[in-house]
Amino acid sequence: MSAQLTTPSERGVDLSLPTFRQSQRTIATRVLAVVRWPVGGIRTHLQYNYTPLAAAGYRFTLVGPADDSLEQLRTGLDELEDVEYYGVPVQGRSCRLWPETRRLLRTGRFALMHAHGLTAGVHAVLANLGIGVPLVVTLHEPLRSTQFPGFLGRLKRWAMGRLLRRADRIIAVSDDARTNLLAYLPGLRAQRVLTVSNGINTEKYARTAPRAKNELRQRLKIGSDTALFGYLGRFMPEKGFPVLLEAIQQLVQRYGTERFHLAAFGAGDYRREYQKRIDALGLGRLVTLLDFVPDVQPILADLNLVVVPSLWEASSLVSMEAMSAGVPVLGSDCPGLREVLRGTPSVMVPAGDAVLLCEGLSRYLDLPWNQEARDFAPLARARFDSSLPARRLKELFDSLMMPS
Repeated sequence: MSAQLTTPSERGVDLSLPTFRQSQRTIATRVLAVVRWPVGGIRTHLQYNYTPLAAAGYRFTLVGPADDSLEQLRTGLDELEDVEYYGVPVQGRSCRLWPETRRLLRTGRFALMHAHGLTAGVHAVLANLGIGVPLVVTLHEPLRSTQFPGFLGRLKRWAMGRLLRRADRIIAVSDDARTNLLAYLPGLRAQRVLTVSNGINTEKYARTAPRAKNELRQRLKIGSDTALFGYLGRFMPEKGFPVLLEAIQQLVQRYGTERFHLAAFGAGDYRREYQKRIDALGLGRLVTLLDFVPDVQPILADLNLVVVPSLWEASSLVSMEAMSAGVPVLGSDCPGLREVLRGTPSVMVPAGDAVLLCEGLSRYLDLPWNQEARDFAPLARARFDSSLPARRLKELFDSLMMPS
């Protein structure tokens, strides 16, 4: 199996974070990053964390699926210096990352390995057997009982736990996610499971443009008096989009078809199915499915409300982005997401409950909380600033490479 290597043209690295500029390395340290699903929150997480790490002297080689998702990741990281990409062929839902990862580890070029997600973590452990490169695994989704049905499921869970024990550190992106992980894999050493919360480049969202341009409204052909709801996530069941469609259908019965419109940006296996559902419910004039956008900042400038109806989350970057831009958020109370929304002006409703989600949308139409969201934006930017988690990640990387 031959790897596909792509090295983008070198560009200047953003050294705008002074804490990282001051600690910039004389000799770059190369990290082997293993990613099975470089989409959604994982992709954004890499953008926000690897940029300051690159400024501190780290260089990255990424191993992932040889498909469009790896190309999109490369686009998102195109400002980083000296990044390498190795694509592994995908067969169905299978992508054997570990042989290529092991081949790269044997070159001796890497001081550290960083895997993203449960599948990538398992492949990284297998690739590292007998080699012993320090390994950090960041998990971006909670575990669920439906993943491990029956005897074979229990066996799979036991095996995953045994393998992940070989990681030097496991990072959860929220306290809720850490609690979830230790509940499902109690054999893990708790002291090796750390919480390093997600964060975003909040300075960017301090510069969000005003809504005066209304570019999205012009595209959708809706007026300024129509409340524009935004859904910014993958078209997958766990993101709660079917529940949102049910809530929209109920909202039509209360307010008719002139008060609001839902613009849903995303990608995923269920897009065609969801479009059929929209048509079947007669919501074609009120709900527009739009392509995934790598940068949500221009979109947020036109939205009145961001809706995050997730059934489960480890964290929620889009909620952080919306609040940092001063845009109201209506979200579910699922673990991970509730941790992000707690203590903010955002409104939470029970996860998976279309009736109460409709109530939340109705509340916005009757008593919008835009001013509260705008007033909270500076606090959100301080709370969700990615420089702190990136600094913690750098300290962890540094400590694992120090001699004992």
